[in-house]
Amino acid sequence: MTRKLSLACIWVLALLCYVVPYLFLDRVNAWYGSFLFWTLVGALVIILNLIATRDLRGHDQ
Repeated sequence: MTRKLSLACIWVLALLCYVVPYLFLDRVNAWYGSFLFWTLVGALVIILNLIATRDLRGHDQ
């Protein structure tokens, strides 16, 4: 269940990477508005990938 939930969250974050900068951050004239958002989302995706793949280590043997 954790794997499916984390993969679903990754898809939601990927969708937010398109929606948030163009709809909510479009009035921010500085480049660092979107950059900060994408940096935080990138860190969350890395963490969610670690959660989703942590159970795959035992299947290699």
